[in-house]
Amino acid sequence: MQSLFGYLDAALVYRYIYTSNPDSMKKLVYILLIPVMFCTCKKSGSPVPLTVARQMAGNWTTPNPVTFYYSSDGCGGYSRYSSFKMKVNWQITATGDNSISVTWNLVSYSAQTLIGSNCGLGAPPLTFPQDFVGIVTGSKFSMDQNQTLQGVFNFTTDNITGTMSEKDCLIYCSGYSTDQNTFILTRVN
Repeated sequence: MQSLFGYLDAALVYRYIYTSNPDSMKKLVYILLIPVMFCTCKKSGSPVPLTVARQMAGNWTTPNPVTFYYSSDGCGGYSRYSSFKMKVNWQITATGDNSISVTWNLVSYSAQTLIGSNCGLGAPPLTFPQDFVGIVTGSKFSMDQNQTLQGVFNFTTDNITGTMSEKDCLIYCSGYSTDQNTFILTRVN
């Protein structure tokens, strides 16, 4: 109710000034406009900055094929026995302030090149899409799959660089890996 009376009072003053002297009304309008022209509106609260995870969210791709190595302990010691090249796309989604979900999709995959012996044991299957969870700390993040560390990466606004290393041990141990910091992705706009 108080604001209603304020508007009524302003309307009565306006009507009184206008009917008694129209030139005074012009002066009143200018006087009322001066504070409006030089005042700025301030939003309540400051904008919320993007969390690190939200800054990473989006589509990423390997601009060049990444060399992966299959390894196993089929002949005794765990060692590399073949290589292959792969291009992938990543879809990163923020799941919390410092956590992400990463889905890999295959773009291209080369034939294997033997670089050692696996004593006749087959290569583990690599299926797509692959799903990982990541924990972001500063400008680094680690990727886990089935609660096992699979990779460690550094990132900037437009680049991700890191190393993958996956190893499963059922009857014998086998897995795939990259050389250190050779897994490179760029943001897709």
